Amino acid sequence: MLKMIAPFEMGICVDDLENMIAFYGDVLGFKLISKIDVPADKSYEAGFTSGGYTIVRMQTNYGERIKLVRPMTSANPRTSGKEVLSKKGNVFLTFIVEDLKHTISRIKNTDAPIRTQGSIMEVRDGVFLSIIDDPEGNHLEFVEYSDITNYRPDLV
Repeated sequence: MLKMIAPFEMGICVDDLENMIAFYGDVLGFKLISKIDVPADKSYEAGFTSGGYTIVRMQTNYGERIKLVRPMTSANPRTSGKEVLSKKGNVFLTFIVEDLKHTISRIKNTDAPIRTQGSIMEVRDGVFLSIIDDPEGNHLEFVEYSDITNYRPDLV
């Protein structure tokens, strides 16, 4: 069994690094942890890209990190289809939040498209969600549980 020693981290290949830092920092409230340029030789050896990249680490209040990674040479555009689950390999990040209405009200002040009809829906008793896309089309799911202990008793 894999034994994690730190909270989960997720990397996202991005195009407009500054815009994405603003969205995840100013809108979602993540903290900027670091910004590092990785040279081409190290990037190639690691298996990421032959041209080097810049990586920015943003951290949630719970300790998870989103790594925004901008290759020095433009990456090929991706297509994810019209629906989140319309293509194999599509990824969405889920954030379990305390106040979904507040979270979505902050997002509504941006150009980020909200996919969920009516902005927020109750998907099952006591479970509310909203799916949005970040400025580069990465899918984000925000969920609020009326009673988080029903979903994650291990966190109590």
